[in-house]
Amino acid sequence: MELVINEFSLEGHFNSIDDFLDSLIDVIKIETIMKKTSLKLLKHYELYSSLVTKELTLHEILLDNNIRTRPEIRKFKRLLSTLINDPPYWNDDQRHGSSNNYYCDYTEKTHGYSLAEACERDRIVLSFLHNKFKEPDIKIKKNLDEVTLLNIYNPRDLLDFLYEMELIDSYSYCLYWFKDSKISMDLLDEDYGFSSLQKHETKIFISAMKLFDELSWDDIPNHEGLQYKQYQPSSNEDWFRNSAYNDKQIFKFRANQKLRCFGFREDNIMYILRFETDHKISDHG
Repeated sequence: MELVINEFSLEGHFNSIDDFLDSLIDVIKIETIMKKTSLKLLKHYELYSSLVTKELTLHEILLDNNIRTRPEIRKFKRLLSTLINDPPYWNDDQRHGSSNNYYCDYTEKTHGYSLAEACERDRIVLSFLHNKFKEPDIKIKKNLDEVTLLNIYNPRDLLDFLYEMELIDSYSYCLYWFKDSKISMDLLDEDYGFSSLQKHETKIFISAMKLFDELSWDDIPNHEGLQYKQYQPSSNEDWFRNSAYNDKQIFKFRANQKLRCFGFREDNIMYILRFETDHKISDHG
């Protein structure tokens, strides 16, 4: 599957280089997800010349050695170098041509731009952060017909699409979806993870974890649906007695009447360790 970079989402609208670099944090996450799922990212030959601010192009920012004040700068420059210099370019295998007219609100051109090319590929585009491109769809008129492009501008939207299309497994979906949030899947025990669940149970657990992530830490203990509480079994009934986490204060929260998530909190992050599907463990603590 192929995504095409939407060069119109640059057009010099960033107020500063720092604003642009801030936007690249999400693009780096999207790139990581794309590598995991073997997606291709196509761009126009002349993407390098796209204005980022009113004065500076992508290429000029890449070459600017004065941008050294941020710890992430090496990642940013690597990403920019990849976007500018590395194939694939859609121009090498162009699918749209001048025999058709492609109309949109962002240019007077009728062909030769990336949104037109996306119409003839998988109809998915990657946009940089831009007020004009904050909707999930972009409408293009091809001759007399309307074409709808899926507009990806944040990593969670891409993950939702991939998961819906069954192009990513449940663990990878959650691992990346909850990255830098209140929930971490990094320590999930494989034996008690997604492979132990039925499809409908997986949906319920994911929904519960998303609710958990939306709430503040002040609200989580008071939420009736989650019933977040400390796991306090007797020592011989302790599910984590012989695990690497027997010294941790384990908590659990509810996904439904039978299903529970177990984990521990550290630095305001809930590390999910195990899923319970029959409530037998919860009966003892």
